[in-house]
Amino acid sequence: MPITQKPLDIPPRIARRFAADMRAFHAEDDQIKRDEIAANTRHLLLEHMPKGTKLRLADVLKLSELMR
Repeated sequence: MPITQKPLDIPPRIARRFAADMRAFHAEDDQIKRDEIAANTRHLLLEHMPKGTKLRLADVLKLSELMR
């Protein structure tokens, strides 16, 4: 039996911040600053995900690249 996941309930304020972070990530040329943006985004997302969810920095970096 497949496991169904409950959709994330992310407040609009957080979704807007996530979008702003993605724009900042893509506008930044410095790799260290891009990593900082991704790390902050990871923390932001983890606050609104179910307990025990694993989200690695590499996952956020990949997501950022896919959202280009």
